[in-house]
Amino acid sequence: MSMLKEFSFTARQIENRIGVLQLLSSRKFVHQSGDIKSACQEYIEYHNTLWVILNDIIIGVAFRFFLHQNQAILNQLVAGGLEGVLAHRMEGMLLWLDSWPAGLKLNTELSRFYSQGFIGLITQWATFLCSCLRFLPALNLIIETASLMGMTMATSLLLDLLGLLTAHFYACYLISSVIYRHILILIGSLWNLFRGKRYNVLRNRTDPWDYEIDQLLLGTILFTLAAHLFPTIWVYYAVFALVRLSLIALYATGETLLAFMNHFPLFALMLRLKDPQRLPGDIYLLTRSTSDRCSVTLMSHPLPLSVIFAQYTQLWRQLLQHYHPFRLGRWILQGRVLATFTHGSVYIPRQ
Repeated sequence: MSMLKEFSFTARQIENRIGVLQLLSSRKFVHQSGDIKSACQEYIEYHNTLWVILNDIIIGVAFRFFLHQNQAILNQLVAGGLEGVLAHRMEGMLLWLDSWPAGLKLNTELSRFYSQGFIGLITQWATFLCSCLRFLPALNLIIETASLMGMTMATSLLLDLLGLLTAHFYACYLISSVIYRHILILIGSLWNLFRGKRYNVLRNRTDPWDYEIDQLLLGTILFTLAAHLFPTIWVYYAVFALVRLSLIALYATGETLLAFMNHFPLFALMLRLKDPQRLPGDIYLLTRSTSDRCSVTLMSHPLPLSVIFAQYTQLWRQLLQHYHPFRLGRWILQGRVLATFTHGSVYIPRQ
């Protein structure tokens, strides 16, 4: 289960919901003298969790009715999308790249190898998905049933389906990124050879080195070959890297929505709007003076919204740090595999 939740949004959501239900069933409010702060915190967390789950189920039921009423239209869109977006458009893009796009003269043989290989992979996967269309009514039933357990469960299931439907794009991206990464390493090594240097693995630095004539000749031949093939490799890699980047944006959006729907401080926010004194932040003394006496009243400042949403600020910082445009752009140029953030490294806020 621990390994499955790293790859499946649904398994992660099931584990989260089971843990929340166990917490609700075992929660006991024991108000002891001198422990008012922890008692208030437990009270707010308990009712906030209960409100979030109930609202999640209500939205999920409404989403189920929407799916049930528009089942025929949605099935038609899914069937058309499998052949159009997931297959024909990408095949057309690969054929366009194979015909010297925008006057860019690519290596004919290598471009033909790339296009035919990727088109064959995409066609086989699209054929497999089209053969699974007969299970579409069963899939609709599964999604509608999952919606009864909450909108978060339906969202998790849709994200897993997105990953399954685009598995061929991920495979093409991995293949192109591995080739691009190796050609970069080859060009870097040959560049050091021309400069009379060699990378020292033990000291993690580049040291001067004397090469023989036959080594320089072989390096010249390999560098010419790599430089001639590099534009073709880079073009195909850039296409699938952009596709992967788009999918990662969808995954990041879905993960953020799940975090907010599972842990949104709804009850605390309602208390803040309805009765701010029940969420005290700081205290102060209010003095009132009259002609014959002066009275002092102990008052409290309500908890500011910045403190209520402080944990979500930390979550947004993690997301921005992982999905920063400069970081993703650097990884793409280096040929590193773009991946979503792991579940263990994500800070999940409490209510």
